[in-house]
Amino acid sequence: MSEPDRTAPPRPRVTKRYASDAWIAAVALGLAMVASVFRATTLTDFERDVFEAINHLSDVLSTPVQAIMLLGTFVAIPVVTIVAIIFRRYRLASVLVASGCLAYALAKVAKPIVDAGRPLAVLPNADVIVRGVMAHGLGYPSGHSAVSAALAVALLPYLRGKYRWLVLLVPAIVGFGRIYVGAHLPLDVIGGWSIGAGSAFIVHFIAGRPPFTRDVDPARVEAERDPVPASA
Repeated sequence: MSEPDRTAPPRPRVTKRYASDAWIAAVALGLAMVASVFRATTLTDFERDVFEAINHLSDVLSTPVQAIMLLGTFVAIPVVTIVAIIFRRYRLASVLVASGCLAYALAKVAKPIVDAGRPLAVLPNADVIVRGVMAHGLGYPSGHSAVSAALAVALLPYLRGKYRWLVLLVPAIVGFGRIYVGAHLPLDVIGGWSIGAGSAFIVHFIAGRPPFTRDVDPARVEAERDPVPASA
């Protein structure tokens, strides 16, 4: 049996629709709705404590955190889309722009419906440390968290390698950052993540996606099962 060509380019992954994506999207958006109810009615001591624990961290984190937060702005959507186009990943580009724009739109629609204020509006001003440009308008949900989560979840199945899941650190840091700079409360971030993930899974369900599981090269599996005997 001949040795498989390990230098050959990887086989393209099959893109298909998964019914589970619709359920995941429904659960994520449902979580956003539940979080909005709690956010609109009361501020618990636990949420206040989480906010203060993050918001009152050292200023040494300010510059790197604010830089990463840019990946949650609307501008990040065309930027990552253009990068995908440069690498000729046209399908991925369309998925990124659709997911990001849907998350951004849903977050904008949700804000006046929930009508929840930002930390400076619901907490004593002395308890809130504002870093960078002061955020204005309504608090729930966090648009930065929504956009960054949508882009990360949209991108995830198109990535390869065992470290591809690290892309989820981006929305995690963005959400952390929005609390750290005093722009949002924790439920705002949870709601944003949920809307972003739900938006990406809606797009995955409509457009199809590669599987999240790791690729298996049939030739390599066969070679490992029946290895080439060593020459005498």
